[in-house]
Amino acid sequence: MMDGRDAQLLKNDPDRRVWGQGPQPEFRVTVTLTLSDAERLWHAARARLLAAPGGNEEMVEETIGPMEAPQLADCVALLCAPSLVPGCSVDDYWVDAMPGLPSRDMIAA
Repeated sequence: MMDGRDAQLLKNDPDRRVWGQGPQPEFRVTVTLTLSDAERLWHAARARLLAAPGGNEEMVEETIGPMEAPQLADCVALLCAPSLVPGCSVDDYWVDAMPGLPSRDMIAA
C-alpha cells in the first residue's frame, strides 16, 4: 500500500531531482517486447481494467478497444506501466510501436 509520502513522489515535480547536495542520478530502463499473441495481450489488459475500482466493459472498450480491433499499444502501456520503486519517482513513461511491424490484420490471421 502506498503512503502519502510515496504518492507525493509520483507527482511530476521538476525540482524533485535537486535535493540537498545537487542533482540526483537518473536511470532509464528500456524493454523491447515482441507481440506473439494479440488476443492474450488484450485479455490480460481487460482483466487489469476490470479489476480496477469502477472497472467495467465500457471502460475496457474506451481504453483498449474491443477484442476484434484491439489497441495493442494501449494494452502494452496498461500492463507495463511502472509501479512505485521505493526511493524513486517516475519522470516519464511512454510506449512506442516500432516501424515495420505487421499490421493488426496480419497479427490476427
